[in-house]
Amino acid sequence: MDDSGCWTPERIELRAWFTRNSPSLAELYEGSVELMFGRSIPGKVCLVSHAVREIRNRLPDAISGVKSGGRLDYTSRLDEISQLWEHVGLPVDGSLTSPAMTTSDGVTAATSDMLIDRALFSKIGRLVGDHRVARQKPNDAALRLFLGAAPENAVSRDSLRPVIMEWRRITDWFVKRDHDTGRLDAECDPRELKQKFEHFERILAALVRGFFSTAGALDAILEDTNS
Repeated sequence: MDDSGCWTPERIELRAWFTRNSPSLAELYEGSVELMFGRSIPGKVCLVSHAVREIRNRLPDAISGVKSGGRLDYTSRLDEISQLWEHVGLPVDGSLTSPAMTTSDGVTAATSDMLIDRALFSKIGRLVGDHRVARQKPNDAALRLFLGAAPENAVSRDSLRPVIMEWRRITDWFVKRDHDTGRLDAECDPRELKQKFEHFERILAALVRGFFSTAGALDAILEDTNS
């Protein structure tokens, strides 16, 4: 393993921390560093972004020892709603003309209110509720990560809020690029990619060293907020 060149002491320390806590994520981190700063290969933006997304999603469980509830399966849930929707005769084009929306006299209901099948209403309501819970999960996962790595931060959770939001912001940038969208690597500013990845590393390095308790460390983490 070559620890020269892109493998600075800080990255070696971070890689060792990953290896102790999650060997599989250590491999992803190591590979992403090699892709970022070693020999460039086609598809680098998507590959590095995918690695960052996996680290963001899996690291909280690895560090906290608490498994998340898993990903909300929108496809299957919407398939169920779609089948029931059509079964009860509701239109799928947004129109207000269908047997299910017609009175016994054959007149289409013209009011803003209408009856809906109980089972269909229940499925839609549960999906909306689960969606709202899922929207909070990234913040909850980040909190588990930061508290798991540095339990002393539990006494100052409010101070972690800007760090959590910055972690979300920087990793969201990669999540938006972790699948093929038809865009080429050349369309991504290499300086911006490098800046975002190094900021991602800075937050992780602060996490490893428990630096969140000092104002100076927080300022260093948040310095990239407006970039």
